[in-house]
Amino acid sequence: MVELKGVGKITTPYGKFWEYDFRIDDEWRKYSVILKGEIDEETFLPIFKNDKELVLRTDSGCETGQVFNDMTCDCGDQLDLAMKTIAEVGEGIIIHIPRQDGRGMGLPFKLATLWLQDEFKINTVEAACLLAPGGVIDVRTYTGVICILKFFQVSTECQIRLATNNPKKAEVFQENGYIIPDYVPVIIKPNENTRRHLTAKQDCLGHIGLVHPDIEEQE
Repeated sequence: MVELKGVGKITTPYGKFWEYDFRIDDEWRKYSVILKGEIDEETFLPIFKNDKELVLRTDSGCETGQVFNDMTCDCGDQLDLAMKTIAEVGEGIIIHIPRQDGRGMGLPFKLATLWLQDEFKINTVEAACLLAPGGVIDVRTYTGVICILKFFQVSTECQIRLATNNPKKAEVFQENGYIIPDYVPVIIKPNENTRRHLTAKQDCLGHIGLVHPDIEEQE
């Protein structure tokens, strides 16, 4: 079940977006959607000028990075870049899932990994593997995202340009008949606080293009 709780406009550095507050009866429950484009103010459905292609980002909640500006994390910068990219395109959707903090393991788990990272100078993947039951460090699911696309009446004939560095996020779209022609990179240049974590995501989790071999260490 998908329940729309509210709709309104927000004014951002990248212009105005519509924000939707959804509740879905899955394990994540709350979904916040920001949408660049026109909407039908009676049905609240989006009216995209380009119905053949849609830029979309699924954005997991990250309280430490997106709210409190933890410098070991680039999640806030990624969200900012995704908003900027969609504003430049002129249309698109970001689906933010607040309760997916810590790759779905929750904020307490995430905080414990941050403590380990700081104490032992290890990367995000190593810290998560030390604590995760059975070594499974990512339990996020994205069927709620598909539910929102269906609510918005986004046809499977519309190609989804997924704004992500993580190709595993494409699987749920493909399983539900959507075509992913390419990825829109959301890459933040590594710095001394993020480099080891981005390198681990690239080498261990299959994320694309986060750290290039020709980038010299910047200590």
